[in-house]
Amino acid sequence: MTQGSNNRLAQLLAGCAALACITFGGGAEATEIHRWVDADGVVHFSDVRPASTPSSTLEIADPEPAAASSATNANAAADAAETPLSAAEQRRQAMRERREAQAAERQETEFWCDKHRTRLEQMEPARRVFYTDENGEQVRMDDDMRMGLIEESKTFLSENCQ
Repeated sequence: MTQGSNNRLAQLLAGCAALACITFGGGAEATEIHRWVDADGVVHFSDVRPASTPSSTLEIADPEPAAASSATNANAAADAAETPLSAAEQRRQAMRERREAQAAERQETEFWCDKHRTRLEQMEPARRVFYTDENGEQVRMDDDMRMGLIEESKTFLSENCQ
């Protein structure tokens, strides 16, 4: 690129930045933007018409107030909920729901796998296992009950866990 084209590009970018600042910045109530070029070839934008230089006027629509914009977005969401889904969107939604259900099922299975692993770690090596009964008393678990729970945990782990 030549020096002139770099300067022109810089002027164009500066002009666009100025226009964006005026449009989206504090000048929300301004509907007219004036554009002019000074003696050095620099493009200027302003909401005030220059007195000594001819300028062109750009008409800019007033931006919506934030409340109206959010109300419009809420109405659009409500309209989208009422419109029927296309066949492809229905398939995507069904697939998404199926994936979510599978993920929830995997999470629950992993929860129970952890519970059974913990049970085995606690009961298998111990000969005496105590638990709190419905009366709140510490009671020693008999060996048949302990072996039954160990077998139940091993079966669950072999069938459901890796």
